Amino acid sequence: MTRSGPRRRSRRRLAAFIAVELLALVVLVEVVVRLAEPRHRGLRMLLRASTDTTDFSDAETLPELMGRTMLGFAPGTVQFGFVLNSRSFRTREYEPGPARDRFRVVALGDSFTFASGGLPHEDHWTTVLQAELGGRAARPVEVLRLGVPDTGPAFQLRLWQVEASRLAPDAVVLAFFVGNDFVDHQPDRGPFADDGRGLSARFASVSAAYRALRNLARVAGAGGLASADRREAGPAAPGEPVPGYREAFDGGLPTFSEGRFLAIEAERMALCLSSEEAAFEALARRTAAVVEALAVEVEASGASFVVMLIPDQYQVAPELAEVAVRAAGRSLADYDLERPQRVLTAMLEASGIRVLDLLPVLREEAAAAPVYRPRDTHWNARGNRIAADALADLLDPGSADVFADDLESGSAGGWSAVEDGENVRPITVE
Repeated sequence: MTRSGPRRRSRRRLAAFIAVELLALVVLVEVVVRLAEPRHRGLRMLLRASTDTTDFSDAETLPELMGRTMLGFAPGTVQFGFVLNSRSFRTREYEPGPARDRFRVVALGDSFTFASGGLPHEDHWTTVLQAELGGRAARPVEVLRLGVPDTGPAFQLRLWQVEASRLAPDAVVLAFFVGNDFVDHQPDRGPFADDGRGLSARFASVSAAYRALRNLARVAGAGGLASADRREAGPAAPGEPVPGYREAFDGGLPTFSEGRFLAIEAERMALCLSSEEAAFEALARRTAAVVEALAVEVEASGASFVVMLIPDQYQVAPELAEVAVRAAGRSLADYDLERPQRVLTAMLEASGIRVLDLLPVLREEAAAAPVYRPRDTHWNARGNRIAADALADLLDPGSADVFADDLESGSAGGWSAVEDGENVRPITVE
């Protein structure tokens, strides 16, 4: 008895020592991760997400604004076969200020506007749109792609104020992805939030190190990006596509594993649950308020504004919706799959905002051949062309009023913004 007592005390001291050492190690790792995040883009990608509540309204400069995004792009870096231009966008170089010799369109949006899942520059809807409109307009057409992945309307509003308004566009297209733009960076997502449930989510909300490890495991289990997406060889100047990327790109390779892809779609379909109609309408009203604020500022500059509604794949492919809800233990009878477009369109059109809903045309075209990349949620080259054709018809210089005044006057739309960059103001949407 006398010997077992000291042994137990010794074991307790050893256990306490190990616990203290482990705690110190955890604290050290946490501190290192938090200090390294601003300096390491890969780490930042693992730590930030569009589900985080992020305030963009007080970002005064473009680098500051971009630094608050998950990817935090920098000029000259290569992203999906394209060297980002001097303003950190996956588009051609441009000069701020009016472009008097051309009709300028600015495209705002998330990953669909940035790269559509890694699609080559030549096949992207903005590039196709420029070619389509160029064949119809009386002067050259320039479409600038200011897409930033994992961002929503609140970011795009501030991007307009900080950067896009200085470009004096004649038209602005907001590419709104139904799959996640209702919830990206929203402070209150109600029943559609996925970051407040479960022990893992709680740990991730307080520990940067745990969040990085969790997200790294998710990426590893996703199946990874197609190998052609990562093949970024060949010299290119900023604002130019990388030579050989288009030839190396294989759009037939799936991005996610089947299980991860179905989980993503099932999670997004929560927006369509019939039982959550009131909660969705509240979310849609907040979203519409931000889009309306953007429309007011765009039109005040003299530019035309249109919202292009991009459907999620589960809305276009009924068989995918069936499999996804079955995997989630539900039935299609629990969902109203067209509600997101129907509700948002009604709200925006009531404010006089033009809306292009791509759901009908993509459904029709998908019956003949795929319009999305395999297990990716982004369009393939065909889907990008269909969207560009529909948008070009809406902005047809032969019939749409968006072109009329400019073609008659030969001027670049009512440029009225301050060009010296000193008067960028935030906007608050209740």
